[in-house]
Parts: sequence; structure tokens; C-alpha cells
Amino acid sequence: MMSIMLELIILSLSVAANLALATLVLAKNPRGRVNRYFAFLALSLVGWTVTNYISVHPILFDQLLWIRLVMMWAAIMSMAMLLLTNIFPTGEAYYKRLTKIVVIVGIVVALLALSPWLFTHIDTSAGTVQPVPGPAMALFLPYIIGTLAASVFILFRRFFILKGRLKEHVRYALIGVMITFSLLAFLNFIIILIFHNTSFIILSPVFGLIFTASFAYGMIRYQLFDIRLIVARFIAYLLLLVFAGGLYGFTAVVVSFFATGVQPNFTQVILSTVVVGILILFVQPLRQFFNRITRAIFYQDDYDTKNVLDELVSILVRSIDTDTLAKSSMNILMDALKPEFISVLLLDGTEKGEPRFISSGRNVSDLTSIVSSKLLRSIPEVVVVDSIESQSDHLYKRLQEANVYVAARLQTKSGVIGYCFFGYKTTGSAYAQRDIDLIRIASDELAIAIQNTLRFEQIQQFNNTLQQRIEDATKELRASNMQLQRLDEAKDEFVSMASHQLRTPLTSVKGYISMVLEGDVGRITKTQRQLLGEAFTSSERMVHLINDFLNVSRLQTGKFVLESRPVDLAKIVTQEVDSLQTTAEAHNLKLQYHAPSYFPILYLDESKIRQVLMNFIDNAIYYSQEHTTIVVELSVEDGDVVAKVSDTGIGVPKAEQSHLFTKFFRATNARRQRPDGTGVGLFLAKKVIVTHGGSMVFESVENKGSTFGFRLPIKKLSTAPAKRPDELDS
Repeated sequence: MMSIMLELIILSLSVAANLALATLVLAKNPRGRVNRYFAFLALSLVGWTVTNYISVHPILFDQLLWIRLVMMWAAIMSMAMLLLTNIFPTGEAYYKRLTKIVVIVGIVVALLALSPWLFTHIDTSAGTVQPVPGPAMALFLPYIIGTLAASVFILFRRFFILKGRLKEHVRYALIGVMITFSLLAFLNFIIILIFHNTSFIILSPVFGLIFTASFAYGMIRYQLFDIRLIVARFIAYLLLLVFAGGLYGFTAVVVSFFATGVQPNFTQVILSTVVVGILILFVQPLRQFFNRITRAIFYQDDYDTKNVLDELVSILVRSIDTDTLAKSSMNILMDALKPEFISVLLLDGTEKGEPRFISSGRNVSDLTSIVSSKLLRSIPEVVVVDSIESQSDHLYKRLQEANVYVAARLQTKSGVIGYCFFGYKTTGSAYAQRDIDLIRIASDELAIAIQNTLRFEQIQQFNNTLQQRIEDATKELRASNMQLQRLDEAKDEFVSMASHQLRTPLTSVKGYISMVLEGDVGRITKTQRQLLGEAFTSSERMVHLINDFLNVSRLQTGKFVLESRPVDLAKIVTQEVDSLQTTAEAHNLKLQYHAPSYFPILYLDESKIRQVLMNFIDNAIYYSQEHTTIVVELSVEDGDVVAKVSDTGIGVPKAEQSHLFTKFFRATNARRQRPDGTGVGLFLAKKVIVTHGGSMVFESVENKGSTFGFRLPIKKLSTAPAKRPDELDS
């Protein structure tokens, strides 16, 4: 009887330990692969332990079925072991294709374990229970041994690859696996199958305890999970159990003592049932009550990770100032983690690109020695000072001197922007794994937010600098513009004065040459007539040039006005063509024009229109090749008067055509062909036509010729324009 009680105690402790670990690990991170596989392994170990005990003390079913269930759970446990070790402790698979193979083969082996092919029957002839193996044992044993060997191999490989805290996790897992499953394989399989001895089955729960104890030690020593959570939950459930059991026992005693003697067992059962029912109804409130008590004892510095991260994100998305963002974030982490200080180092945090610290908390340490050294490069994502492998490490000494317990790297995709240092906890406790996880997540979010604020500050600083430069440049530009305006006014006055002064002598020169050509002073020879004709043409060109400058000056001063009169445009074109025939012939060109028989009378400024036509024809003459024809056209199209002058000359380069009608602009090939041009003729022509309400006509292909002309609306120019105020007064 005593041995059975001992077996039950060992079994209960093993089952409770495994169930507690499975529940707590899943509660910590339900989505984590390591957590889920560990819980799966712990539950399979519970199934195997329970069925193993019942197989020795069978109930409900025959002993052979329970032995087969033991083998089934053994296959599932081996499968869970290999699945866990394949991803332990980082969550990344060592062999990526191993999972599917292990699961498929494991399910097949587990199903075979329930069939007569694994154990055909039980032999009791020798006085002991001896299960007789079947043909499936040839697959079962290699699978069990193979999964165990593969698990040990992967853990060994991980042990030699990993470093630091992760390596220690693997170390204790490896010790637990080797001890537990070696004993299980030897005492519960080999001894039974070879020596037909089942006396060691009662020790199976002890092997499970060895396995869970090895993981528990790793958790306590290297903070794989928070051991305080395990202790707090265990005490909470223990208190609940003691309270419920005590209340039930007290009720049972009271009922037995005060029973009337009439059907005492029935009354005791009824009252006990009512009490148990009440306890069941109040289990959840009682559990929460005891949880609050244990949490108050063991978690004085507890915090809700989700709430902390929510508050942190709220600050990060709202703040645009680096100092405000960093200090607000540090205050949130200070409230949660309760360190002596938090200090953020920004590697490029000033205008001059120098490092700067932003700190919060009491007793902020001097971290200058760390900044000035090259140790920053050796700080990993998150480093816990106590977990540094070699405590003689130079980094460890510097961090200890600065009272730093945790250092986290602030890194974005573009690189490392700084570091975050945490002092020792004011509560005296160590940083748990959940604290490290919070620091890691917060550091990643903080790094991105700080980088954004630094960029915003740089943009803002650049905008301020740019704004100042723009203001300075604007002041200089305004001063320059005022100076240019004064110079332009002086230039306009000079041009206007010079033009007026030049017109008088030119008029005299032109008049005298005209008198000589007409024979007023006697007969002249043919050679003299030719020379005087060219002089007369040049004087006319000079008069037109002076008029151009005068018109430009009038445009600048706002004195450019039209003096519209009824004009026969066809007659004007004829006169301009006739006046330039001599010039065209002198350049060996043919000037072709067919005057329309009828043309509408328009109200135009005759002198300015003559100037436009003369400019177009004159340009065509000077920019055309010899022995070609210049065509002058005048027509009515779609309610508009259209005048065109077409040549086959040098044309205008396509890249320069957009600048053609601007003041003083001349195309590159035009400057080579005629260096003495001014670049105001086309500019004035466009002003004259646009002022009349018309538009320019222009087409050109370099080295193939050009067409210059204008369109004037007949309807608008068929009536006299309204008189100006000065004309009304006259």
C-alpha cells in the first residue's frame, strides 16, 4: 500500500509539473513555435506517464490495451521531442523538411502501436506480465532510437554553433534529454523487451521529472521563461486546492457530527454535493482572488506588456521632436521596468554630427567612456551584462563601471543610429525574459521613430536655412532689380533721345539722295545712280531701325499705342513688295506676289503694319540663298486676313524656335549669316499684331526655309475702334 502511495505521489508531481509548464509556456506566447512544441512534448510526456502507470495497475480495459497505449504515447513523445529540438531555442528549423517527415512517420508508428502488430499478446507463463512483440517492432524501435539520436545530434550541433545565453539553454536541454530518454529507452524498452522485466516502470515519472527539472533549471538560471510566474501560479492553485479541500472536509465533519441518524449517508452526500457545487461555481472568482494576492507578493513591479507598447506607440506616432519623443518613451519604460536610469545615445544627434545623450532617471551614469571607445560596434541587438560569456571582456567592464545592466542597439534598415542603456532595477530584481523582449521591441520602434524625428529636424533646419537664404537672396534681387530698373529707364531715355536726334539728319540725308536720284540737281551716270540707290536703301533701313528702337522704348514706357485708320492691306503689301524689289534683285532673288482683286478695308495702324511687312520681307531677302524665290501671300481664311512671307533660306533651329519672338533674340545661324542684326524686328512685329487682336504665323525647318506671317480678325477690325480720352478732348 505504501509503495502505491509513493507511486501516486511521484506520478502526480510529474503530471502537475508537466501540465504547469505546458500551460505557462503557452500562455507566455501562444503563437511561438518553440512554446507550442514544448507544450506538445510536455503533454505527450503526461500521456505516456499516466498510461505507463495504469498499464501496471490496469483499470477499465485489459492490460494489453494499456501497454499498446503506452507505446503509442512513446511514439508521439519521440516525435514531439524531435520537432522541438529541430527548432530549439531560436524557432528556426535546423532541417526545414524534417517536420513533415517526422509527423507522417510518427503518426504511422503511433497507429501501429495500437494494433496487434506491435504486441501480439501477453505471456504470463513465467509468473510476470511479458508482452510479446510483433512484426511492427522492427519499425517501432528504429523510429524511437532514430528520433532520440536525431534530437541529441541536433542539440549537439546547436550547442557548438550558438553562443551566450542561447548556448546555455541548449546545454541544459541536452543534459535533460540525454538523461531522461536514455533511462527511458534502457529501463522501459530494452529491459522489458530483452529481459522481460517490468519492475522499473514505476520509475517512469521520475524520468519525466528529470526532464522537466533540467528545463526548469535552464529557465531559472538563464531566464528562458519567467520563473516567478510559475511560482505565483503554483501557489495560487495550491491555496485554491487547500481552501476547497479544507472547506469540503470541514463540511463533511460537521455533517457527520450533527447527523440525525436517519439516512446519514444520504444527507452527507447531499450536503457534500451542494458544497462541491458551490465551490465549482466560485472556482473562477476564488482563483482570481488568490491570483491577485500572489501577484501582489511576487509582482510588485508587474506591468502589462501590451499596455506599455500601446502607450509607447501612441507617443512615437505623435512626437516630432527628438528630445520630447525620447524622454516620453523613456518615462513609459521607466514606469514599467523601474530601472535606476535609461539613457539614449544618438550617434549623429547634433548639427555638427556629434553624439549626444538623452537621459532619464536618478543617478544617471557617465557613459562617456563607452562613447569614446570602439566598443559600441560590439554591442549586439540586446545584451544583458550578466549574460556576457567572458566577464573579463572589456565591454563588460565598461558597462559595469557605468552601472549599465542592459544595452540595446537602436538600428533601422539604413544602419545603427544609436544605443539605449538601462540601469539596474530599483526593485532589486533581475531583468526577466519578458523585460528583455519588451526592451527589444521598444528599441526597434524607438529607433524608427527617432530616425524619423532626426530627419524631420534636418528638413526643418534645412528649410530654415533655405528660408533665410531665400530672404537674403530676395533682398539682393530686389536691390538689383531696382538698380536694373533705374538703368533700364536711363537706357530707354537714351534710346528715345538718340533715336529722335538721329532721325533729323537721316531725314535730310534721305531727302537729298532722293533729289539727286530724281535729277533735281542734274543728270547722273548709271554707276552714280546705282551707288546712290544703295545709299538711299541703307538710309531707309536706318530709318526703320530707329523706328524699331523708338517703338521698343515706347513699349517699355507704356506709350506704345495704335493709330488705326481705314487701310487697304492689299495695297500696302503691294507697295512694300515694290519698294523691296530692287533689294531682292541686288541679292539675285525673285520676289513673287499676286495681289487679290478685292480685299476688305480694315482699321489698322498703317505705319506699324508696313513696318511688320517690311521686316518679314527684308529678313527673307537676307536669309535666303541666291537664285531662289520669296513668295508673299495675302488671303482671307475662316474670317481672318492671313499674310505670309515664305522663303527657302536657312530656317530656324528647332531647339531655338521657342525664343524667336523675344526681345533681342537672334538664332545662332542668323547671327552668322547677318552679324549686324538687332533682334527687335520680330519682337515688335508680334507686339503690333497681338495689339491689333491677331496672332503670329510661323513655320520653319532648318536649312529648308521659313514662313513668317500674321492673322488678323476681319470682324473685329472692320469697324473703327473707340477713341482714346485724349482724342475725345481734341
